Amino acid sequence: MGRGPGVVRSLALAIVALTCFVQQTDTSAARGEALFERAVRAAESGSYPNYASYAVTVSFADGASRLVDTWNTCEDIAHGSVYADIFSQQERSAPTRPRGFNLVAGLSLQAAAPASIGANGEPSTALAVQSHALNPQVTGDPIGPVAFAVDQLFGLTPPRTYRVMHDGDTFSTTANGLAVIGHTGERLARYRVELVDADATTDHLSLTPLRDPYHNRLRELWIDATTALARRAVVAGIGDRAPLDRVPWSVDFVQTQGGTYVADERALEPIDFGGSGRVADMHVQFDDLVLTSTFPSKLGFGIATPVRTLHDP
Repeated sequence: MGRGPGVVRSLALAIVALTCFVQQTDTSAARGEALFERAVRAAESGSYPNYASYAVTVSFADGASRLVDTWNTCEDIAHGSVYADIFSQQERSAPTRPRGFNLVAGLSLQAAAPASIGANGEPSTALAVQSHALNPQVTGDPIGPVAFAVDQLFGLTPPRTYRVMHDGDTFSTTANGLAVIGHTGERLARYRVELVDADATTDHLSLTPLRDPYHNRLRELWIDATTALARRAVVAGIGDRAPLDRVPWSVDFVQTQGGTYVADERALEPIDFGGSGRVADMHVQFDDLVLTSTFPSKLGFGIATPVRTLHDP
């Protein structure tokens, strides 16, 4: 039995529609790839000084209240190292209400008479006395001190590794090393890119990582239609520790003195810290950015104490 005219016409329309869809998809992908390459070139051609000083303010909802901490930070941009205060501005201004560390005093006394029998069977006159925590950690802040790089681009350019310095001497010594000024070799595609929409001012791209999704974190990108510089992005996590690297974030960028810097980051989902609690509406803001070509003469913060920190991987 032959096909009627209606069936043939329907098949023809379906083929035409499919062809148009494929062509449209190919065009969207081609335009997206071209725009992304332009954005990468614009980012790589940025001009950056050796150092940046800034304040990182972390805030989040804690039930009916909102907890805010601001961390003074200095970055050696040339060497990819970050030095941050382990005490927030709020903690320093209100030392009677410290947060983040447990300091315990230990005291050893010598008793006149044996107080116990040691492991070797001999009587022991030593008394070990330990106080309660002098600076008890407040459990309402599961995030603690942070060390974020202000020039991180989350995989817009090939990811770089940042190091966190725990004291000013190490930070100063690192600054004497050789700076990484570029890379050679074949550039491999890192994303599949599609153009979502565009207008006279902004191009909106969708990105799917082709490899290493942990470091190539871009998922959406908005770029200036004229300069191709990054304006905003959605990234798959910030930092290199759970759970902040497991939720999507919206990131806004700002261009200053020829370079692209992070302005703020906002979590797009609540963040579950497990036993430490659940955080809603977490916001990280970068303020008071000062760029300089010379080593900061006065860091004014920091103690040589290892801390668990956050940084771009």
